[in-house]
Amino acid sequence: MSTNWDLLIENHFNKKGNEEEKLSLNLLMESIGEVLAEMPAPDDYLLTERMGTQTLTFNSIPDIPVSEIGWSAMETREGVEVPSEQRSQLAQFLSGIAPGADLTVKIADLSNFYKMDDEMIRSLETGNMKENIGKALSYLVFFKTLTQILTQFNASSAGFSFESFLGVLLGGKQVPTGEGTIADLTDENGVPISLKLYREGGLEVGGSFTDLSRDLRKPEFKNTMQYIVVTKNLSGEAGEQEGTLNWYRFNFNLSNVYNIIANSSKDSRKNILLPKIFIESNGQSVEGVPEKGASMPSAEEMENQFFEILSGIVSDNEELATINLEDLKQSMDFAKNDELFGGKKIRGKDGMKVAPVIQALRASALKDSDLNNAEVKQTAIYKAISQSSNALLNRYKRDEQSKRRQTTLNEMYFYDDLDEKELVERSRAFYNNASPDVKIKALEISYGYVSNGHFNLAQGMVLNVAKLAGDQAGDLFPSGQSQVGIGQLEIGASNVQQVLNKIGAMLNQNIFEIFENLKLLTTNIQGYFAGGLQDNTKATTAISAAETIETKTADLADTE
Repeated sequence: MSTNWDLLIENHFNKKGNEEEKLSLNLLMESIGEVLAEMPAPDDYLLTERMGTQTLTFNSIPDIPVSEIGWSAMETREGVEVPSEQRSQLAQFLSGIAPGADLTVKIADLSNFYKMDDEMIRSLETGNMKENIGKALSYLVFFKTLTQILTQFNASSAGFSFESFLGVLLGGKQVPTGEGTIADLTDENGVPISLKLYREGGLEVGGSFTDLSRDLRKPEFKNTMQYIVVTKNLSGEAGEQEGTLNWYRFNFNLSNVYNIIANSSKDSRKNILLPKIFIESNGQSVEGVPEKGASMPSAEEMENQFFEILSGIVSDNEELATINLEDLKQSMDFAKNDELFGGKKIRGKDGMKVAPVIQALRASALKDSDLNNAEVKQTAIYKAISQSSNALLNRYKRDEQSKRRQTTLNEMYFYDDLDEKELVERSRAFYNNASPDVKIKALEISYGYVSNGHFNLAQGMVLNVAKLAGDQAGDLFPSGQSQVGIGQLEIGASNVQQVLNKIGAMLNQNIFEIFENLKLLTTNIQGYFAGGLQDNTKATTAISAAETIETKTADLADTE
């Protein structure tokens, strides 16, 4: 350290005669050079001039890093080791949001905070100031982090990060893929939750009926699968969007599953069909019912197989030598981009649609070209993709044995010249009158289970799920919830700024001077070192700022 620096500290503290403080600050400044390299630039610190006064801004809210790899998961996910430090930081902040309360209470509290009416402002300006500041920061971090997740990433990445985020809010964790469950996460009590995040008007609650029926037979899940459904209605430029999130929640259980699926989308209803022999024997006989069919590989496994085929084609074609398959893989998003298959989710059964493939190519392999759509379809890479898609479809094309099995299923589940509506109603009535044990057995030999079917509820069906469940609702809603809708939240940087403007005085009164002096400290320290340790004015300002930070932080710690 420069002699000038030591002399400045000596002169500064000789006036006060406090050797302990002098030593403490000297040690601090000795290590400041190492710290500077890791500190954000001064402009990242929170303060900006607005209409002649300094106020806190959206950037002043503590920033929890968000990436596309599931930053807040507690374990390895899809082969990626996820840091736990970021989850811990987020958990510390979110723990202040209605601690121990149900999700409906948390959303209500968040919504009330966001409205920031006079009553909320008064509550934050009175009482224990430390607790008030902690509460305000908890809620602000929630809105900032959620805004970043939903406005800065593509749909699939946002969905995965949203799972992580909600898992932290509920004190639970994500469920790794390949676990044979429809659950995406669990809450702090181990309740399994399937989370759906869709744009407003495009909601779809659906998935593997095999997995759903398996989950409803699990005693550790209490024969229940909870769905949390969120629709987003956002507008604005990418990265700067704002708007509304509508939250819904309901439970599938042994009581209501047949009523709900019987009223689901047309192709979804046949999942609940039961074989004639099972119904006529009052659930005692399953003679002749085929074993459950082999499941199709997961979407992720299908993606790997597709690109393995494509890689072989590319390596054999010199014209494709410059193609970056990793870029193409990212732009296609084969496993999660349902639009690539016209909204259908079963890879290996349906081919890819032309428009999404062209769009993916324009974002990767052909991003520098000005070819029209017809010309894109004539490129070697487009033809290679088509060839790979056809090869994958042929790989899972039904063989003769599969066809014979389907004939047997048709004879057992579609009988007596009854139309599908009549068959569904007969199976539904039998199931609803059965004992819990027979219901569990029925799920295991239902048509959707043995044939690996998929179920689907459109948005209107979810909003009317209580009507669909009818007199067999069971615990359709968790305790304390009386309807499917559980709240609405606003997100967006400009929206959050409005909240900050209303409580800025409270926050500024207590932490503004700390932030202001932190900015002075970093700016002057950087200037002092950049100037070769010659500008003693900058050094003196930095020392004074460091003292103020220490004093104000201590004052805040002593606040009751």
